[in-house]
Amino acid sequence: MVKPMIRLLIFCLLVFFVYKIFRALLRSLPHGQGNSLPPEKTQRGEDMVQDPQCGTYVPRGDALTASVRGQRHHFCSAKCRDDFLRSS
Repeated sequence: MVKPMIRLLIFCLLVFFVYKIFRALLRSLPHGQGNSLPPEKTQRGEDMVQDPQCGTYVPRGDALTASVRGQRHHFCSAKCRDDFLRSS
């Protein structure tokens, strides 16, 4: 009874370590999903801007803009822009 439990525990630990190694390899890829910081430029070389409402980064050319008190803001969507304008 004890041997099957030990084998199961060893198998679970082995699967856990393989999973951790796999995740670490994915994070090390240049454009992998594991990157937590946004790139400063897109692959086309375009600057990324942050939406002040939701925090999403979008390419400057795709962003919607609005000026509030003389300051230009960039937004990922019309909903974020409208919510920001309502709150300011």
